[in-house]
Amino acid sequence: ESFVISSNKQSIANRVSAKRLHVSTSVVVPEDVKTIKETVIQTNAKMHEEYVRKSEELFYGFYSPDGFTTFDLERSPTTWSCYSVDDDTHHCQDNNTNSEEEKVVMTNNKPFDIWNAMMEMEKRIIPAPFTKDELARVSSTPIISSEECDEIVHECENHYWGWGSSESRYGTPADKVGSMINLQDLSRSYSLVNFELLPRLFPAIISAFQSLKHTTVPENLRLAGSRVVKYDASQGRIELGLHRDGKLITANIALNHLNEYEGGGTLVQGLPNFRLNPIKMEKGHVLLHPGDVRHGGSPITKGIRYVLVCFILDKSIIPHEKYCQDRMCKDIEAFRSIPMEDDTRVEEREAFLTSACKHCADAFAFAEL
Repeated sequence: ESFVISSNKQSIANRVSAKRLHVSTSVVVPEDVKTIKETVIQTNAKMHEEYVRKSEELFYGFYSPDGFTTFDLERSPTTWSCYSVDDDTHHCQDNNTNSEEEKVVMTNNKPFDIWNAMMEMEKRIIPAPFTKDELARVSSTPIISSEECDEIVHECENHYWGWGSSESRYGTPADKVGSMINLQDLSRSYSLVNFELLPRLFPAIISAFQSLKHTTVPENLRLAGSRVVKYDASQGRIELGLHRDGKLITANIALNHLNEYEGGGTLVQGLPNFRLNPIKMEKGHVLLHPGDVRHGGSPITKGIRYVLVCFILDKSIIPHEKYCQDRMCKDIEAFRSIPMEDDTRVEEREAFLTSACKHCADAFAFAEL
């Protein structure tokens, strides 16, 4: 069974698959779930403001007391290999359609189906403000030098605490996920990214995506997070499953040569036969793609692959859909944490489910704008 949220003000409904949220209760939302309230927009704006504040505290090197330092346009790539969504790709190839017994029974006038809404959002390949011609970009020239790449790799390999272990991520078992070191745990590499890379990367991002030229400027971009990833075939740490990062732009910079490993590359959903055609690039070059494009690390079969990954947000572009989804996921986890057999907490479970439904509806409404 599944559950349906009605688009009128009367009800929602009940029934959640045991395969999904493991519940069978009735819940009620006393408002039109397709209406985006001003309070939702304000809440998202406050969340975004906090994300921006944290990013500026964690990665501050690019910002001087008097404002922005000078962009390094001389070393910022301006020509790109461009990747577009395959015209025959309309949906994510990896989403299974519901079996006959899992289909939602539609009731009332044009009901809002939360499960199908989640699936529809997951199927979308290109997020706003990007177009289907802006699936990915690879720089024609390196954004950092071979020597700078070597500095980063050397510091990571000689890091006092070594490479961090990882939990299972995005369907990839923990023992197969690439090892990682967060940039803020490094010294020389941290300074290099803050003071050398960002002045090149931010203008490069604007030059790579026509959509961004109409919506923002390099000064608005912020580094929200960064890490160095090591894929090592001899250790079995070879890949990373398909996922979405949730930020405006993800930048992947190759830190070693292609002839130092076999396999590998970045899987980008939307390309023709994307699992068979990962995007690869030479040392120092950068791959850019919208952060919400589904992507992953293709398995290496030999050698070692090093990648510097940067997650970029824009202080002026609020990802409303993502923040609504984040709140939905938080409520669903809280909902699942309450044992079904605990009859004393039925109303609490219903409250979390109701809240999750509303956040999902808000996210879907933003997705349709």
